[in-house]
Amino acid sequence: MDIEDIQSPRDYLIYSKTQVHPYSPAIGKLLDLSAAYVQDAEQAYAQGQINAVWSRATGWEIPLAYASGIIPVAYSEMGRLSDMESVTIAEDYYQFPQETCSMVKCTVGQWHKRRGAGIKRIIGASVACEPYNLAWELMKKEGYDVHAIDVVYRAPGVKGERLEQLVQFLIEQIYETAEWLTGSREINEEKLRTEIQRKNRLIVKVRKILELRIKNPYYMRSLPSIYLLTGLNTYFGKPAAYEAVLDELIAELETAPVSKSELAKVIPLVWVGSAGQEFGIYEAIDQAGGALLGFRGYPFNNYDETLPPVEALARHVLGNQEAGASIYVQKVIEQELKKVKARGLVLYGYLGCSYGSVAREMWRDYFHKKGFPSINLEGTFQVGPPTGQILTRIRAFVEMLA
Repeated sequence: MDIEDIQSPRDYLIYSKTQVHPYSPAIGKLLDLSAAYVQDAEQAYAQGQINAVWSRATGWEIPLAYASGIIPVAYSEMGRLSDMESVTIAEDYYQFPQETCSMVKCTVGQWHKRRGAGIKRIIGASVACEPYNLAWELMKKEGYDVHAIDVVYRAPGVKGERLEQLVQFLIEQIYETAEWLTGSREINEEKLRTEIQRKNRLIVKVRKILELRIKNPYYMRSLPSIYLLTGLNTYFGKPAAYEAVLDELIAELETAPVSKSELAKVIPLVWVGSAGQEFGIYEAIDQAGGALLGFRGYPFNNYDETLPPVEALARHVLGNQEAGASIYVQKVIEQELKKVKARGLVLYGYLGCSYGSVAREMWRDYFHKKGFPSINLEGTFQVGPPTGQILTRIRAFVEMLA
């Protein structure tokens, strides 16, 4: 199977499992968890086996939902189920401008198809994305129960009293969200503590896997590495199964033989951006000799288990790279470049996301001045292969670094 012939994200998952990683049962299980995530959650919900809510793929609401006995289903994962019909629904029925972010249009189109059936509750995040703010309001009119949380940002240099104000504001958000989720502001702190402990435990295991990949970069290629990090936030709706995969993957990587000749040829790269649905991009990087070894979303920070769990949740948000201006992310990228001895950056975002495009240009300029070459890519969210132009650019970029 040639990558130019693959037409859907699902086919890429099958290709990665059966043709790229046939030797790794753990990677196959990881890709299976990812592929079945939305379908299994919706089916279990329809059969009354679980309570579920649509949520972000990342965010403090995820451990809170689990602690409340509710499965968070990441609406961004609906991208692989989307096609031009979903985009057309958003543009024609809801009058989204053509230039609007394809991720938002795909999500709206998918929710439109599910009106009156399936998971009816959505946790949105206002301020983070203006088109999604419109989406929340539209979905309310379509009968969905929507709760939009306020995103809390920490500007560079904010500490002391101002930081404490932000912590208290976020804590209030947590209690308001708990009330929306369960009907009560009372949070089961022991269950939330258990979720925080689980998250810390899995963060350590994911770090271990990423460290082992640096020593053996071609054992686990780029696509499953992206979904390793995606799963760290949602566990694909199956926490126990996800943790079991991590344990199995660590065992494989610790004993897998390393080819010194391949190790000498590898071109370490840092991936900065969203988890694109155009999976052919990852395969093109791999085939050109590149390896995504550093990530903007690397889990640097653990939760502070000495704090009351609600406060620990709030302080973790305000203490990581997602809690402030892009300059924070810039520092994370620098750490990743040094750690993996990267030769270049891959900056990726979705067409129509003006915020993301501004941030990527800022990072490109900053790191160019420091001598790190980069490639800035924009892709679509709906099903479909990447354009030949994008694949050609990626191959040329990686080959240039060689």
